[in-house]
This record gives sequence, C-alpha cells and structure tokens, in this order.
Amino acid sequence: MALWSKRHLYTEENVKAFAPSSGGVYRLFYKNAGDTVVFYIGLSDNLKNSLLGHLALGRDNGDIKRYFQCYNCFFRFIKSSGSDRERIQQREIIRYSPPCNNQ
Repeated sequence: MALWSKRHLYTEENVKAFAPSSGGVYRLFYKNAGDTVVFYIGLSDNLKNSLLGHLALGRDNGDIKRYFQCYNCFFRFIKSSGSDRERIQQREIIRYSPPCNNQ
C-alpha cells in the first residue's frame, strides 16, 4: 500500500524538487490554529505538472488561488495507478469535504 508523501510548502521550487512526474492523487491544504484544512483534492497522470499548473499565473482556478493569497499552503501526494486514483480521490473528498471540490 502506497503512503502519502511528507508535507511540503506549496511553492514552485518545492513542487519541482519533490513532486514526481508519475500519476497519483494530491491534497492542497493549510494549517489553522494547529488544524489541517484541506481545500482541494486532485488527481493526475503527472503530479508535478498538475501541481505546477495550479501555481501558473494565467490559469483560471480562482477559488484555489484565493487560498494561496490568504494562507501558507502545503501539498502532499500519493502515487497511484489509474484504476486506484479515482477511488483514492473520492475517499479523500468524503473524508475532508474540500470546498474547491464541492462546486
């Protein structure tokens, strides 16, 4: 069974250094008074590209970008094959009910 990565500050440098180009599921979150607040769960064939895409200036993902403007955000990921990705993403969405997935 695959494990979630360590928490990394969500910066372009950290995505390039730590996120793999393989497929999987990722969480975007911030810390608030010691609590972890997950605001988005994504899945991708290329974790590095997807995580970099959310940081891109021209990309229209305003709801996610609002969190970047207000908080120090973090990311974690888990590598998984295509058949497991949707199952993992759905489990995580049920667990955290992230607002950017519930639109």
